[in-house]
Amino acid sequence: MTTNASKLMVRDLTAVSPEDRILDAVRVLYSHRLPGVPVIDDDWRLVGYLAQSDILEAAVPTFLEVLSQTSFLDDSEGNLLQRLQLLGRHKVQDYMRGEPLVMVDPYASLMTVADLMLRKGVERLPVVEEGRFLGIIDRASFCEFMMEDEEAYARINA
Repeated sequence: MTTNASKLMVRDLTAVSPEDRILDAVRVLYSHRLPGVPVIDDDWRLVGYLAQSDILEAAVPTFLEVLSQTSFLDDSEGNLLQRLQLLGRHKVQDYMRGEPLVMVDPYASLMTVADLMLRKGVERLPVVEEGRFLGIIDRASFCEFMMEDEEAYARINA
C-alpha cells in the first residue's frame, strides 16, 4: 500500500482571505500558534500564503531606508513598532506570497512531500485538489506518522 499526502494531511482549514487586515491574520497566527497561514478566496481556492516572516520583513526598514535617515542614532525600535502598527491596517493581499505557490495534491507521494518541504524550506505545505484548499502537512506530521506506524507495528507483532 502506498502512503500519500492525504494520509499525513491535517484537515485544518485555518486560513485567511486576501481582503483581511494583516492584524486579523496576525491574530489567527498567534491564536493557532502557526508560522504561516494559507490565503484563500471565497471558493476555497488557494491564492497565496502569509508567513510571520513576510510580516516582519515588511516592517523592518530596508538598507536604503536606514541609509537615508538623518541620523543612525534615531529611535529604530520605536520606528519598528510604529511600522508594525501601520502594517496591521493593510490587507493580506499586499504582503502574501502569491504564485508560484508550493503545494501538493492529496495523491502526492510522501517522498515528494518531504523533498518539496526540504528543497523549498517550507514548514507547512498546503494540500489542494483542483485548486481548492483541503488541508495542510507540516514537518511534525512526519513525526506523528512515525509514532502511529510504530504503534501499529507493535500491535501486529505483539
